[in-house]
Amino acid sequence: MLTLRENEKLIKMIRQHRSVIAGTIIRSALLTGFVFWTFFKFKIDAFGYSREIVIGVMLIATLTILYKIYLWRKNAIIITNQRMILNIRQGALSQTVTELLYRDIYEISFKQVGFSALMNRYGKLIIKTPSGNEITFDKVPSPAGVVEAINKIRAGTQIQNEPPQF
Repeated sequence: MLTLRENEKLIKMIRQHRSVIAGTIIRSALLTGFVFWTFFKFKIDAFGYSREIVIGVMLIATLTILYKIYLWRKNAIIITNQRMILNIRQGALSQTVTELLYRDIYEISFKQVGFSALMNRYGKLIIKTPSGNEITFDKVPSPAGVVEAINKIRAGTQIQNEPPQF
């Protein structure tokens, strides 16, 4: 759960591209369909448990899809008017949260590699800090728009935080 600071406004929440979960859904549906078709086409009787085996495969496929959707929903870039928060989950029991103030971002760029990335308009967001760290977030939808939005916020933040010049 994200707790905003005082005078902080949520501007945008960005999740990974839908293709992250599409592969799991397609593979699970194909596996379930293949098992279903095989057992009933060839009338396989696994000691009287063929129906239970098919239901078990369907249950495992459903749980796999739900788990992948859970991870997809938890992976996000949260953009506020004061900072960026990258929430990355590799599994149910591992979480990496990176908070970046806009003044700590040295360079922000993106890469779109491959036909699928160009056609589906997703890419890898790359953020560099002055200390030389490189933070990446993969399969960001419309990465050019995200970079543009962050740069607009950075420009506005830098103008407000700069000391007056005489």
